[in-house]
Amino acid sequence: MKKTILIFLIAFSSITICNAQEWFTSFDVAKRLALVQDKMLLVMWQNTLDYPYPVRLVGEKSVSVVVDLNENDEVNSLIWKHFVPLILLETEYDKLYNEAKKNRSTWYLDKLKDDSIKIMDANGNILNIEPYDVPIENLTLLIKKYALSTTFLKHELNNYSKEQNVTTAFNLGSKYLDFSIYVQKNVRPEVIKLADIYFDEAKQYLDKSSLNNKVGFLQRLDFLDIEKALILNNPGKARRLLKRIDEAEIDSTNQTLYNFLNYTTFKLLKKEDDAALFKDKLSAVDLKKTELIVNSNR
Repeated sequence: MKKTILIFLIAFSSITICNAQEWFTSFDVAKRLALVQDKMLLVMWQNTLDYPYPVRLVGEKSVSVVVDLNENDEVNSLIWKHFVPLILLETEYDKLYNEAKKNRSTWYLDKLKDDSIKIMDANGNILNIEPYDVPIENLTLLIKKYALSTTFLKHELNNYSKEQNVTTAFNLGSKYLDFSIYVQKNVRPEVIKLADIYFDEAKQYLDKSSLNNKVGFLQRLDFLDIEKALILNNPGKARRLLKRIDEAEIDSTNQTLYNFLNYTTFKLLKKEDDAALFKDKLSAVDLKKTELIVNSNR
């Protein structure tokens, strides 16, 4: 039996097994490494691993084993392969919680408080906030869902890490929204919620910013809510929202986005004649994005 488990674990680990690495305890260092390596953070609270922490690994033919995350070097190597592991010190709790409680959901706050595995982006925002009510966490599932390469986001993540303002927050939120088109469908809503964190921050920075067209900016954020519906394959909702828009009130900076939303909505609804009315108003980049959204929802 022990031999079977060992073979099973080796199949999940990298080809070259190295000595177990200590997890980071510096939040700042871990976030910087996540930026460099284009990885997400796998985070647990301090003292959680002072006791046995069972996790489930599932292999071929759905064969699974339960191992102690705290005492298994192969599992540790597997985590390092896909994430930047971090032990979050208790001294960070008050700062993180007080910041999060201003505008985060109850689910987000509950996830931040509990002892379960948290997947964070390179800025320390939690991705996997959905309630997790099983007694043993499935590490294989966490890897399949959340071992995301953030290369696509690299430029915006770096800019945001250097300075947080209305522009860097909005650009990162927009990039996360684009990124959601490429990830698995079961992760897409969570990536969009992560985008919303940055959109909310952009709104907070707006009052103190020197942005000239604040009305157009806020309208753009409203229009992006329609794009979220399209990415989540809900063109009916998108169409209802579009019908409520008074075209005379569309800011000139958002006209192209409005055309894109209409075109994509009609494509998803398979109303080709209606879509054709907007096609010539779009760039090749916009048309390609529509194609990606339609294909991702098939």
